[in-house]
Order: sequence, then structure tokens, then C-alpha cells
Amino acid sequence: MMLVIGLQFVNLSPATSATNVNVYAAVSLTNALNSIKTQFQNANPGITITYTFGASGTLYQQIQSGGTADIFISAANDQIDALQSQGKLVSGSRKNVVRNRLVLIAPTTSPSPGSAALKNISGLTNTNIRKVAIGDYTGTPPVVPAGDYAKQVLTKRGIFNTVQSKLVLGSNVRAVLTGVENKTLNGVNNIDAGFVYTTDALISNKVRVVETALTSDSETIVYPLGILTRSTGTNRTAAQTFSTYLSGSTAQNIFRGTYGFLPPT
Repeated sequence: MMLVIGLQFVNLSPATSATNVNVYAAVSLTNALNSIKTQFQNANPGITITYTFGASGTLYQQIQSGGTADIFISAANDQIDALQSQGKLVSGSRKNVVRNRLVLIAPTTSPSPGSAALKNISGLTNTNIRKVAIGDYTGTPPVVPAGDYAKQVLTKRGIFNTVQSKLVLGSNVRAVLTGVENKTLNGVNNIDAGFVYTTDALISNKVRVVETALTSDSETIVYPLGILTRSTGTNRTAAQTFSTYLSGSTAQNIFRGTYGFLPPT
């Protein structure tokens, strides 16, 4: 009888589940954000982070089609600009997280004579450079910001029209990296070079950096973050907590010290 009476005072309600924050992020942030997630969740056990990585333009289209993002981190301003103009970002939530640089890379594994001799971006016009991997720069906003930046670089250098027929478009910047590593992309062989971010090149021992594009060759390569207005209640509060964490010393040390990103300003 005492046991029965005692059970009246036992709290049988289920344990409070963690708030899940859905973060849509540019694929070039994959390694860094996964490392940051571990640190963040250890410090904030009531919040779980779920990532969806992809090309910024693709993620933008998913959000337009009803994607459940609480936070979007793009690799360019275009996508965030569009969402902001549509009133889909929480006022005051937009900020830049990190910056990056664009590099021309070539394979180090059994390179072709052309890629082995490649010394700079202007060398892409040489006839012995057969195919060049680049992110899909088409669309409004562009599908792959890295491809759009690369197009800007080639245009600024005055060689875009000359090399356009050599370009093979990748679905995201990591696909371009893999294409250069394997010297094949989308079924097209003879990939002799490609454009990726500095941080992508750093994670591969199968490519070498041929040249780093000048900052004046393209728009500033920045990663803006915005919290979506569809995120409400505890989700929005948790999203703001994560956003703040990304600007803090722990996350910035991972971004910059471990993975080679640049400070946001």
C-alpha cells in the first residue's frame, strides 16, 4: 500500500527533448561546421544541430520550396539578399560568419603534361589544358557561388570567352574538388584544373594550388548567415544561440585555426 501511495508522487512525464535547429549551409563549410557542432552541443545539451549541406543556390531553392531551415549560411550574398528582400529573414539576424579565397587547383596524382606545367590562371588558355572544372555559375541567384566567383575572375583576367568551351560545370564546390582529384566530372574526362576555395584545397592531398585569385578579381567571398522567419518559438531562440556561438572564439578558432577560413571582416 505504501508503494502504491508513493507512486502518486513520482514524475512519470517524458524527459524534455532537445530543441532541433535545422541549419542549411554551403557545402564548403562541412568539415568546420561538423567540428563546431560537437563543441556547441557539448556546451548546449538542450539543443541539437541538424545540417543540410549543398550548393548555396540549391539550398536557396529548397527554402523557396518549403525547406525547414531555421538558419541559412550561404557562400555568397546573392542568396541571402534575395531572402531578405522577400521578408524571409528575421530582422537583425543577418551577419557574416567567415570569408574565403578562390584558388585554381590542378591534380597531383598522375597529372597530364598540361596540368603539370600549369603555373597560373592565365595558363588556362594554353591548348594543352583540356578541361577545367568550375561550379555551376548559372541561375539567379547562381547555383554555385564558387563557380560565379570563378567566372568573375576569368572575366576580370580577360580570358572567360577563350576558356568557356573548356569549362565543365559541377553541382557544388566539393564536386569540383573531387572532379579535379579524379580528373573526371559528370562523365567528362581530361579535367586538368579547377576552381575551389582555399579551404577545399587544404583538405585534399590530391591537388595543388596553382594560383590564388586576387581579392580584386571578384566580389568578396563571404559567408552570410540569416535566421529564417519560419523559425519560431524555442527554435528561433535556439537558432539565435547557435548564431551567436558561430561568432564566438571557440567556433572562430575552429573556422580559422583548423580549417583556414578568414575572419568575417
